[in-house]
Amino acid sequence: MRSRSALGLVAVLSAVAMTAGLTGAPAIAASKKAPGAVRITSSAHLKRPATVPGQVIVRYKAGVSTGSRAVVRQRSGGALIEKLSLARTETIKVASGQTVAQTVAQLQSNPQVDLAQPNFRYYPTSTPEPYEGYEWGLNNTGQVPEPNYCATCFGTFDVDINAPEAWALPSGTGSSSVVVGVIDTGIDIYHPDLASAIWTNPGEIPGNGIDDDGNGFVDDVNGWNFYNGTNTVYDGITCASGSASAGENEDLHGTHVAGTIAAQRNGLGVVGVAAGVKILPLKALGCDGGSTTDVISALEYAKSMGVKIVNMSLGGAGYDQVFKDAIDASGVLVVAAAGNGGSNGVGDNNDLVGSETPEYPASYTSPNIISVASINNVGALSSFSNYGATSVDVGAPGESIISTIPPVSCSSGSGTCYYAWLDGTSMATPHVTGTAALVLSTDISQSASAIKARIMNNTRSLSSLSGKTVTGGLVDAQAAVADVPAVKQPTTLSITRTASTITTGQGVKISTQLLANGSPAAGRTLVLQRYTNGWRNICWPTTNSLGQASCYLYPSTSSDYMWVFSGDPGLQPAWSSHPIVYVRPSIASKLSASTVRRGSSVTFSGSISPSKKGALLRLQRKSGSSWVTMTKTAITSRNTYSFTFKASASGTYSYRAYFYGDSYNAAQASSTRSLKVNP
Repeated sequence: MRSRSALGLVAVLSAVAMTAGLTGAPAIAASKKAPGAVRITSSAHLKRPATVPGQVIVRYKAGVSTGSRAVVRQRSGGALIEKLSLARTETIKVASGQTVAQTVAQLQSNPQVDLAQPNFRYYPTSTPEPYEGYEWGLNNTGQVPEPNYCATCFGTFDVDINAPEAWALPSGTGSSSVVVGVIDTGIDIYHPDLASAIWTNPGEIPGNGIDDDGNGFVDDVNGWNFYNGTNTVYDGITCASGSASAGENEDLHGTHVAGTIAAQRNGLGVVGVAAGVKILPLKALGCDGGSTTDVISALEYAKSMGVKIVNMSLGGAGYDQVFKDAIDASGVLVVAAAGNGGSNGVGDNNDLVGSETPEYPASYTSPNIISVASINNVGALSSFSNYGATSVDVGAPGESIISTIPPVSCSSGSGTCYYAWLDGTSMATPHVTGTAALVLSTDISQSASAIKARIMNNTRSLSSLSGKTVTGGLVDAQAAVADVPAVKQPTTLSITRTASTITTGQGVKISTQLLANGSPAAGRTLVLQRYTNGWRNICWPTTNSLGQASCYLYPSTSSDYMWVFSGDPGLQPAWSSHPIVYVRPSIASKLSASTVRRGSSVTFSGSISPSKKGALLRLQRKSGSSWVTMTKTAITSRNTYSFTFKASASGTYSYRAYFYGDSYNAAQASSTRSLKVNP
């Protein structure tokens, strides 16, 4: 057990193993080779939607014009979602009040329709992460949770949080719109299982030394380091001898916690309870713990950035009124570790006031705290875990928990390791935080009290927790999100262009605003699509605090553009209109002479961009107010052209090269060149 620092707050990490005694260091998993094959219980038997709600795919018969297709859609009451690359095929949004089956039947009866069918949904036959079989807290199949540690430590089947069962539900996936604050040590934001899960501040421009979003923090791109007062959320130093975490990477603990919450499913190592949500690193602890002011500042920052859930795998023995007041005022759901006993490493009763108990913040009476005890893989209360019939709310897996850590030399002395097994109520807490993130993903407008109630009212009873916690139960992710209708607010997307027609080489800014029930929807990833023989994704910005996003493009061809929001568990999908940005080619021109004698030959030549090999250019001469075509020529493979003609009459004439336009580029004329013909 780490000793508590004089500052009063340390990461709650127990070195207590599943067998009696203390371990000197956490067991480390090799990062390059998965430690054996394990059986993963399939969730394929669970009911999942077979089709995409409210969508129908239509294929028209040959010869049906674009206008006629629009009439067919109008008669069905539907709206175009996208044109598919398959010939004459598109996806239609079903009209309000209509079912998919009704719309399919109506379209099939139309003589201009060749085929109409639902937009079927497919699910991945996912390959487990290499270490997922060891994540007994997510799915306990009775496996030994840790190799080369305790050969007989088999678990009890289904003593887990029912994570795979939750993921299989439509309401059980983590939304990227949900941001979870981790107030802890730093987090290795470069870890391969965490890099894509780290929150990015949409209002901050990296590295410019300016507080772009005006929140008082300069370049807080991925969060803030309150321990050192910098924007570097991962320091990665080795704790010095004599510190509470001597010899350990200072940011190991926070990295491990973050992985249990949100490690990505990417085939590399482990998977988090709520893979898909974002982690906001808030470093408030170091090698010797952290202070009240640092932790409170981190909590206030999380609130200011709109975070609704924070993980606090930390604790101290002193009643800190200022800390409690800050939690009460935040309105944020604080998921806190119950603590790992006193100096003897044996769990204490947080309901009692003694020399080393209770543990705070877990034992505060704040209504927005969930306090978490630890259980092992057979369902027993961990020997090191604090408990309390009135002060500790739920239990969660906290022994032999494998998760992400900063890279270290493997204990075998060979290679670099990125994962470790750790024990403690610190490891139990992120299981509950991840579950809270899944609950919030079903409706991002939920309050802390609603999320807490959903978790507390849906635990599974364990005899070991009866009389030891408020609920007497183990957190259950499946039950917490089951039968929860995904409350989706209606959304709208606008589209604006800085220009409707440009010349090749010029830029155009295409912008949008995402509104949910008329209010800006911040932190959502949008897609800008361009139509070129089918809709293609070309830009993926994130909306700012005003719900705005934009992309700056340099197109070379004329195209339709459309903003798309695919929706999330809280918001309906949306599509903007799809206006065209016309792009004219750039045509350079020159005359071989500006003054010639009558009868002389003159050459009008130049180049064109983008490539128009084989396309026709016209040489035109101005006659009065009109331009008259004299001749035409094909553009060469080098994108050049040349016209040679005789100056047959004296006078002053204006010439230009003219491109009439095609399906890729708008019409364009070159600069006008003047020719004086002397007698």
